Amino acid sequence: MVIRKWHPGKLIILWAWGGVAVALALTSFLSSPVRDAPAQHLVELVFVLLALFALSGITWHWLGGRESAGE
Repeated sequence: MVIRKWHPGKLIILWAWGGVAVALALTSFLSSPVRDAPAQHLVELVFVLLALFALSGITWHWLGGRESAGE
């Protein structure tokens, strides 16, 4: 399935689930001091950043396809 042919609703669902996952990771990240579990904090922070960059990249790719198709 080519991302450029997605319905806008698919991006809404993708961002909704991604937002929930990022919110849960940030809640865990902020609930305890870094000195208690530095490796866990690093994993949570990297997950949040990767998830947001991935969702932004997918959205950018989809919007680029819509621009080139003239929609």
